[in-house]
Amino acid sequence: MPIVCLGLNHQSAPLSVRERLAFTAEEQHELYSRLDLAGIQGDTGLAELGVLSTCNRTELYGGGALRIDRRSSVNGAFEKMLARDRRVPLESIRTYLYRYEGTDAVRHLCRVATGLDSMVIGESEILGQVQQAHRSAIEGGAAGPVLHELFSTAVRAGRRARAETGISRTPVSVASEAIRVAREVIGGLSGKHVLIVGTGKMGRVAGRTLRAKGVRGLSVVSRTRQNAEELARECGATPLAWHELATAVADADVIFCSTGAPHSVITLELVQSALERRSDRRPMLFLDIAVPRDVEETVSTVEGVRVIDIDHLRARLNGNLAKRRKEIPRVERIIEEELARFEEWTQEAELRPLLSAMWGRGEQIRRQEVERALDQLGAVSPEVVEQLQRLSRALVKRMLHQPSRRLREESDPERAALFRLVTRQLYGLSGDGEEISETP
Repeated sequence: MPIVCLGLNHQSAPLSVRERLAFTAEEQHELYSRLDLAGIQGDTGLAELGVLSTCNRTELYGGGALRIDRRSSVNGAFEKMLARDRRVPLESIRTYLYRYEGTDAVRHLCRVATGLDSMVIGESEILGQVQQAHRSAIEGGAAGPVLHELFSTAVRAGRRARAETGISRTPVSVASEAIRVAREVIGGLSGKHVLIVGTGKMGRVAGRTLRAKGVRGLSVVSRTRQNAEELARECGATPLAWHELATAVADADVIFCSTGAPHSVITLELVQSALERRSDRRPMLFLDIAVPRDVEETVSTVEGVRVIDIDHLRARLNGNLAKRRKEIPRVERIIEEELARFEEWTQEAELRPLLSAMWGRGEQIRRQEVERALDQLGAVSPEVVEQLQRLSRALVKRMLHQPSRRLREESDPERAALFRLVTRQLYGLSGDGEEISETP
């Protein structure tokens, strides 16, 4: 089954190139709306097209009835289409592009969906992005049965990888690992009050993650009130002004610090004052992922206070990445199983019209010969006619059963393709399974 992938990613191209070729969701929709599928099919022999675009990759997938004489033109046509749509000189991107065909293209998309081809092994967002690319191609009318099965295979591999292996179970981002540490240290986050100090990228990741953890209260404090309010709306938290920091620390069980300040913002004096305001002796946990550190080093000496800094978290992350890498062979086995399943679908999809035409050809010949025999016999009883019909049907079935079975059972792709070609030639069928008219 002809499938082609042309693309570039974080391994083949720098960010300055990737960002020029990226498609937003709206741009993908626009591409499909103005796409000349007939023109693409004429240029490449491919009838289907799908676009997968994320911050780390842009890939075009094509599928359909590719003729052998058109295969060499596919890459060139895809390159021109990509350069033209993104308005970049072809010469400036050609060296960064990779190409996969057939099984290699299917395997590549499966590796993408399982997270093996990601910048961070096993990252979870890519699976949803593959699903969205599939939906967009369908909604845009550009995907047909081939790309539908391709993307379905990749999504199934991605889901199995996450359900059957540990490729995505251990956190590999600083923010998510910090939250995991908090749960271990204080026995879970349910019913706890968490304070986020700083509204940068890590603070936002922490806010989105904490929203689903059942914390009793979530507050956000920032030097800029507007930033605090924006993040608070995003994660369902309470925004606080910077001058409320000391009071907020006193109320919190966990303080997540990620400001861009050039000096410590959580001082020993502030923490001691916060502890004095508490009505109980609840422990206080600081998760400091800022560089430079937000929490003064001496804070860790205070009784009832624990500070986890970026170095501690990175050490844990290195261990998590090692655990994920150990899962790669298991994920690769899943991919190979899904590839075999895809090959079965491919063979069946290619065989169905051929077998239908072959049996149709047999039925046509049977009827012609029965009619000829009846003309020669003259007037015969209905019983004789029925016997001739049963006999002729049985002969066709016996003659075509073994070739049909052999076509279905051949597992080697090259031999299967050869068998299909020979069958079409022997039975006088065209490439699409239709009967070729015989010359008189």
